[in-house]
Amino acid sequence: MASPLTDLDELILRCRDQRAKAYLSEAVGSYKSGAFRAAIVATWIAVCFDFIDKLRELALSGDKEAEKQVEELEKTRKLGDVAMALKFERDLLTLARDKFELISHLEYIDLDRLQADRNRCAHPSLVSEEQAYTPSAELARAHIHAAVTHLLQHQPAQGKYALERLMAEVESEYFPTSSEQATIALSSGPLRKPRDSLARNFILLLLKRLLQEGASNKPRSQIVAALRAVGAMHRAHYVSTLKEKLTPLFRTVADADLLRCTQFLERVPDCWQFMEADVRQRIQNFVTALPVNGFNDLDFLLEYEPLKTAAEHRVRFATEAELKNLFFFDLPPKIADRLIHLYLHSTNFDQANELAKELWSSATDLSADHVRRIVTGAQTNKQVLHSFELGSLLSALRSRNKLPEVEFDVLLHEHGLARFAPAAPQPA
Repeated sequence: MASPLTDLDELILRCRDQRAKAYLSEAVGSYKSGAFRAAIVATWIAVCFDFIDKLRELALSGDKEAEKQVEELEKTRKLGDVAMALKFERDLLTLARDKFELISHLEYIDLDRLQADRNRCAHPSLVSEEQAYTPSAELARAHIHAAVTHLLQHQPAQGKYALERLMAEVESEYFPTSSEQATIALSSGPLRKPRDSLARNFILLLLKRLLQEGASNKPRSQIVAALRAVGAMHRAHYVSTLKEKLTPLFRTVADADLLRCTQFLERVPDCWQFMEADVRQRIQNFVTALPVNGFNDLDFLLEYEPLKTAAEHRVRFATEAELKNLFFFDLPPKIADRLIHLYLHSTNFDQANELAKELWSSATDLSADHVRRIVTGAQTNKQVLHSFELGSLLSALRSRNKLPEVEFDVLLHEHGLARFAPAAPQPA
């Protein structure tokens, strides 16, 4: 059975800063040789070097507070001011927690214990005269593990600053719109080894932005790319956040804005499983009575299995006015069925002519069965049979070659449309 303990050599490899890694390697070596006091002291030194390195990185990225701290460190080093150096070391964890949000309050408690134990190991004045402080192997190992998992393995930005930086990157003009490229862009920043809270908050913020009204296509595509990328990079956080937050987010959307929910589902189709029954029912009812301004999304809704039945019901009762002037790259078969039904049941010549134009413009997307329905049904309605546009529609259907030419001509002759068939060649 594999040991549940994290391998110490693996912890060394997780360190980002080379100087911190050197001291942590020394700490692990001391631990393995039984020098537990030395292991704890070296671990604390690794924490100090790592924090200083993170300050320098943040200063380079423009963080004003980090710049201030780096300047004070340089001043302390040049002056050899031991008192200032000790003060910085005493305040190090408080700075990391409060000013830079590099550690949480719980992580602070663990690292504060490391600092206290380091002082007990390194300063004889802090222990009793009778015996030297002798930490256990378990304590030394716990400190090494806490130092790496709480601080040394992470990027310098992990709190609110990291979240703002990530969102600024996603919303920049040059952030990619494909999930593969977004993964490359995000994998080298704070999301490389994020804290749980950062990953969850970033996913939640992306979900909220995607539900917001008014974003143009490119920013929305960038947000979707980022969401898919973080879902691939940190699947467990992605799933848990959607399970916990998606339903409450959808519940806050007003009835007038429910179209944003269906558009959200189009961009993130795998999230239906994470929504509770009341939200699912509300969206299905919305699609059943879909307003006209949502009809351009019908091609997605008719293919999206959870909403397919509701969308088909809506199409069956769609009017000519609602279907007029819609644009689809490929006309959905159910909408073609409805257009043909309306055409064959036209109540006047104007309606028949207008619907014939709609069908003519989409003739390429009609199936062979659609063509048969039009040809066989035209004679049953005089408004269609004697309309001006019938000939143009039949010509368009013939030219698309959905039916063999012989079958097309036979249907014309059998259903009272022989005048639209080509004239038979005269014998010589």
